[in-house]
Amino acid sequence: MPKLYIVATPIGNLQDLSPRMREALETCDLVAAEDTRVTMKLLQVLGIHKPMLSCHRHNEEDRGDALISRMLEEDLCVALTCDAGTPGISDPGEGVVARAWEAGIELSPVSGPSAVATALSVCGFDTREFAFYGFLPRESKALREKLSQIHQTGIPVAVLYESPHRVVKLLSQIAESLPGARACVCCDLTKKFERIDRGDIAMVHARLAGLENVEKGEYCVVLDLSKLPSPKAVSAPDEAQTPEVQLAARMLAGESLTDALEALKSSGVRRNELYRASLNLKRLAQTLLSDDQA
Repeated sequence: MPKLYIVATPIGNLQDLSPRMREALETCDLVAAEDTRVTMKLLQVLGIHKPMLSCHRHNEEDRGDALISRMLEEDLCVALTCDAGTPGISDPGEGVVARAWEAGIELSPVSGPSAVATALSVCGFDTREFAFYGFLPRESKALREKLSQIHQTGIPVAVLYESPHRVVKLLSQIAESLPGARACVCCDLTKKFERIDRGDIAMVHARLAGLENVEKGEYCVVLDLSKLPSPKAVSAPDEAQTPEVQLAARMLAGESLTDALEALKSSGVRRNELYRASLNLKRLAQTLLSDDQA
């Protein structure tokens, strides 16, 4: 009977290896690893020798189908691993798991270290309700929009991942977009040079920006948004309103003309109606300015 183990692996400290992790890796016929070189080192530490194949973000779609077919044909037990933490949580793996469900293959999760849970445990914020977003957009405009969406949800705690080369930029944008937020920034959790900084987002950003080795390590950021003013939700456009009214309402709520036009276009307002509405608003603005000058 084929079986798929979803095996969480240490995020840094090998002392976090559990007996169940070892058992799954010893029991399996094959290891499907995000990076075979990384998992090979782990297996060497455990003294385990197993056939391996790579199954990462760029080949998972094709390789996942082949892997599931092979499991069924050869009655294989496979251990699915990522480089660190739990497969499928901002790491490859969910595609293989979904295919295993579809094929009727037995699944067995082997729980273990997670940067998300570890960072939440040490942040000291009220984490009874939180949302995990993984890596946010890189481009500045998209990042600002995403931070605004996170605030709009009203969920008090957000957990993010970031690369060491962009973490200072991320914190700077958070400080600008969500002033008053608190942050717990964790670097290299459970590793020898683990570093955790907590406090007001502006202060945490300033401290990290001044660190010599800030661009080394892996970052997990926990944001506490509970003390921020309630988000000003942008009301959904009333379909009975004219395009001019809908457009003006969005712009008064803080959206740019371009963003407002895109949003209304996505909601089904026709392009020619939006064009006329934008012209009408521009004419109205010009008329008001002329009246003021007169």
